[in-house]
Amino acid sequence: MNLMSPNPQPARVTSQQGMKMDASLPPKKIVIFYSSIGYGHISAAQAIRAEIHRQSRNTEVVLQDIRAFMHPLWRRVDERLYWFVASNLPECFESLFDAMQTRGNRIPSLSMLPTDYPEGKVHAYLTQQAPDVILSTHYGAAQVLGTLREKGFLANRRIGWLHTDFFEGYFPRISKLIDRTFLAHPELESRWLAAGVPPDKVITSGMPVQVEAVSAVARQDIRACIGLSPDIPTLTLAGGKEGRGDYVDFIYSVMRHVPCSLQIIAACGANASLRARLEELRGSLPSRLTLKVVGLVPRSDMTAYIGAADVLITKAGGLTLAEAFTIGVPTILLDVISGHERENAALFVRQGLASFAGNAEDAGRLVEEILSDPVRREEILTAQRQYRERTNIVSIARFALDDAEDPVYPLPTYGVEDGAPVLGIDAALARLDAESPAEVELLLSYATSQTPERIVRENPFGHLAIRIEGVVYSANYIADPSVDPNFLQHVSLADYLYGVTRPSPSQVHTNTYGMAYGRETLGLRVRGVPPESRAAMVAEARRQEGAFRDGSLQWHRSDFNCADVVAQMLAAGGYGRRSLGNRIGLPSMPLDVFEGIRARFEEDPSLQEELIAYRLLPGTQAPYRFSRFPLSMWQPLRSMARVLSDASRDELEQATTRQVTGYFSDSRLYVEDLRACRSASGTEDIPLVERPPLALEEAILADLRRVLAVYLELPFQRIGRLEGHPAIKGFDALVNRGLELARLATEHAEDGLLRLRADRLRALFNRLVEDYGQIDPQRFELRHVQVYLAQLRAFESVLGRELLPPGASWTDRVRISLHVWWRQKVVFARRVAQVYFRKREK
Repeated sequence: MNLMSPNPQPARVTSQQGMKMDASLPPKKIVIFYSSIGYGHISAAQAIRAEIHRQSRNTEVVLQDIRAFMHPLWRRVDERLYWFVASNLPECFESLFDAMQTRGNRIPSLSMLPTDYPEGKVHAYLTQQAPDVILSTHYGAAQVLGTLREKGFLANRRIGWLHTDFFEGYFPRISKLIDRTFLAHPELESRWLAAGVPPDKVITSGMPVQVEAVSAVARQDIRACIGLSPDIPTLTLAGGKEGRGDYVDFIYSVMRHVPCSLQIIAACGANASLRARLEELRGSLPSRLTLKVVGLVPRSDMTAYIGAADVLITKAGGLTLAEAFTIGVPTILLDVISGHERENAALFVRQGLASFAGNAEDAGRLVEEILSDPVRREEILTAQRQYRERTNIVSIARFALDDAEDPVYPLPTYGVEDGAPVLGIDAALARLDAESPAEVELLLSYATSQTPERIVRENPFGHLAIRIEGVVYSANYIADPSVDPNFLQHVSLADYLYGVTRPSPSQVHTNTYGMAYGRETLGLRVRGVPPESRAAMVAEARRQEGAFRDGSLQWHRSDFNCADVVAQMLAAGGYGRRSLGNRIGLPSMPLDVFEGIRARFEEDPSLQEELIAYRLLPGTQAPYRFSRFPLSMWQPLRSMARVLSDASRDELEQATTRQVTGYFSDSRLYVEDLRACRSASGTEDIPLVERPPLALEEAILADLRRVLAVYLELPFQRIGRLEGHPAIKGFDALVNRGLELARLATEHAEDGLLRLRADRLRALFNRLVEDYGQIDPQRFELRHVQVYLAQLRAFESVLGRELLPPGASWTDRVRISLHVWWRQKVVFARRVAQVYFRKREK
């Protein structure tokens, strides 16, 4: 039943911007992806569908769970794993969240991130559905849609995404891949803009919820409807669908701090054990406290319980808080789930929308403050009223229904010779010069071809050029002295990378200029090169051109190629370093010369170097537009790995710190810092919890020791008497927790730099799994539990001694952490299946 309103309406503005559109709009088909792992995504999708139907009744709207594309086995395991880690392993959850955000900001393309949603299946579904517009209320679905767009699919479909959380992370990068992002708060919009997302790609819409503000009179009516006194102050406790949080401690804290009569609604969700504990507690509470305990209820009832409250205590999920702020109820946030919910809470506190309780004692104190201090209560309600007034979900419906919002296709002439160049070249390069100034830049361009060849037949070795101050010097292998007196082209960096007009008669687009329309280029920027060295390099370029004009020098693939040109110029400036092949009279390779000179620059403490990636621009129509990492005949193993692999990046590519890139159906140039951590905008927040997240290996060890400490509180002799006792479920959770931590630690070692110690951890883990499989989950026999605990302690001892050596560097910790998240899921699913079938066989 709906206790809030007979006809709930999504919150909406009444300004001219929020007016309804013409109901006679032509019908369309719209697919909205959501995720079923939490209720917030589907609730937002339903609210958007309702608003679209209000504006265009004939439009077909299809809601689709993105998790339906997951492997069925992994889908069942994944949700349990998510809630298990989030609720039971707080240090690991925070560390994994931190690692995911860091990796998302540092990876060159989001298509390189692992995903649980196969792109091929999603694309096949969309091909079958043939929608006019695609929306998403989940970041994972938006990321898959953006990756498909980046690969040239969905070019003629509008793609929009509603971000249903209140934090930034790496998510502005998703917004660059799609047409429009809808954000829940103006602070987020300012962060998206600061992260480089164009203003036309982002808008503050608020969170679409199907509730309205509740007046004081309506609040009393709701209380009467649910069997409570209309006149007694009411507190609602809500821990989400899973009923997260220690309600008992919160109630005791409120009892200590609040002296007046109080009604408490405890919404336990699906947490049956919590509900049982509260039912037992209810009889022992003083008469001034009334406790109403409910389980998993319909969303309409949950919003009624929120509307009945004078104070709401809850975790920092996106939907419940959006509903609370729209209804208008002072809110206290709990530190129940770290990671994204802690980030959400930080924004709510900054904006005055809610208070934050780090523990149960703080929660009780804050309840008393809100109930007894009308000024504090009004401050929160005023901030919530401002939030409510900014809500404009009409903008989402307008995007879906208005054909003027169609994406801009790449023009047929985009990136071709004498065609349309990328926009914002000067501004992007000026920003790059400001952030990474350099007098000299070595430019290594990849091999390029007209077809997607694994070995580029025309030139698999790439090209090497050098920029000295404002001029790029690059050997032109087809230069003809009778037509073009310059053997070395003299062009600006803008023309070398993004030019579409031929600088001189004997030039080839994407081979000697306009490189970014056909290939990747790495730029080694060097600052601190003395003026006399730069002058000597320029003089050497003039000498080469003079010899070219008098016929004593000509380009030759083996004897004098682009790599030789650059090597001789650098040697003239005092930075020469001959490659191994060159020293024995073999042809110079651009890759070898580039890396040799890089090492030479790094040996000079007076110089500062930074490696920049100038990305191949997607959507270009140039004839040459397939790019492969340059090979070297003198590095056969490395070259073979690059030929055979499409996924892994070369070590040189991984060293890039910034990139200049573009996005499909977006003709603008972007500069991105790949060293960002959680914040793509560079704006770091003051954390609500003073201690920063641990490195993953430290988090694993801390959680494992916490688990063992809990085991020690239960004497072994009691374990044998647990059969049929409710405590057996708690003990089962602890056993599973220990196994999960051991798995994380083992894969962490196998994927990271501590590979020499991984074999021992793997052997211990395999033994632990065997001992785990011997435990009967219904009885917990003493002898099997003792063996398992002894093995778990042995694992913890080795982990503490070997996984964290005293000299482990910060760089090692970060690199190890970033390897874990993408591998752990598949391995764990396999391990769970093995243990499950082993127990079934018994």
